Amino acid sequence: MLVLHEDLIALAWSEPMRDLAAKLGLSDVGLRKKFASYGVPIPPQGYWNKVHAGKPTPPIPGAAPRRPGETGRASVDSSFAKLLTKAQPLSAAGPFASQEVPEDLDELFAREIRLLGRVTAPKTLDAPHAGLVKLLKQEERRRERFSTDRWTSTPPNFDTILARRRLRILNGILLALRKRGHGGDAYEHNGAIHARAIIGGTYLGLDLAIVGKYRTVRQYGYDRPAPDLPATTPLILRMSPGFDGRATRSWEDDNAGELEAKLAEITAGLIVAGEARFRASLREEEERDREAQLEQERKRQRRLAELNQKRIQNLRESGDLLRQAQDIRSLVERVRHAIENGSTIVDEAALAAWVRWALAEADKIDPVLSGQFMTHLDEPSL
Repeated sequence: MLVLHEDLIALAWSEPMRDLAAKLGLSDVGLRKKFASYGVPIPPQGYWNKVHAGKPTPPIPGAAPRRPGETGRASVDSSFAKLLTKAQPLSAAGPFASQEVPEDLDELFAREIRLLGRVTAPKTLDAPHAGLVKLLKQEERRRERFSTDRWTSTPPNFDTILARRRLRILNGILLALRKRGHGGDAYEHNGAIHARAIIGGTYLGLDLAIVGKYRTVRQYGYDRPAPDLPATTPLILRMSPGFDGRATRSWEDDNAGELEAKLAEITAGLIVAGEARFRASLREEEERDREAQLEQERKRQRRLAELNQKRIQNLRESGDLLRQAQDIRSLVERVRHAIENGSTIVDEAALAAWVRWALAEADKIDPVLSGQFMTHLDEPSL
């Protein structure tokens, strides 16, 4: 459930935590943890004592402004539906501006460049970004196993000069993103680094690869860059918002400089791309909603057509049944008339029994008497 941050903060400050928790079916400790996970400030200890004593209290904090890539909404569990109103998502038409996000993306890029300042890639990986820690620990375990068992099937992947350079570049980007309140991480699969930038709540795929052709060696079933490739081997960083390998932006080593000299530009570009992707996702979501509504209407029309066709079939069936009933009644009258004229001799008791049976069967078939006409009396509706 999506709610406005200001509504969630107002709720947290509306009454003592124990009372709120009881309404939500939680313990006050559990509710405090939930508010902390949502990033919601709660009243300090003693706040309600001051309120009840009529003493001055700190003002209720305001909601933080929307940042790049964020929805501007808080996602809470369904239990809060008892006390909060569901918020509508941002419109794809905007406005998107906040204290942290200009409406114009070029202005956002300039702002991020200014606030980032100088960005460098640390020369070592001794203090890595949290998003690289798991990968580096995995690499260290491989290195330890390889030092004692050269035949291990999982040797270290990033002990070459070029591989370490790639990790330092990613580390520099992730640290710069962290400076601006964003995140990211990386992992290894089959000897390749897979990374992503997390801008607010928006994810961008990153691929740091070697430019052009390069020498490879076959190791453990995979073609990998030759271990003696120099650190100056040209690299390219590609951004794929859809994680589908289709790059929408890239930066590379070229005459304008190495990637290490472009980290501020790259980081600002990623932040802008995250915001652009977020805005595009709103348009895509609205388009999906429109298409879903159209498809729902198409299904409704198809179902109405089916019901109307069935109504027509039932109408025709009523006509057929009525004709059959009328034919039976006509037959009975013809038989009676023949007997009255003496052209046919039949036992009276047998005739009476037959007449009752035949007319009863006609009544069963008659769509008016049987109620069959009700199957097409009302216009179809869903």
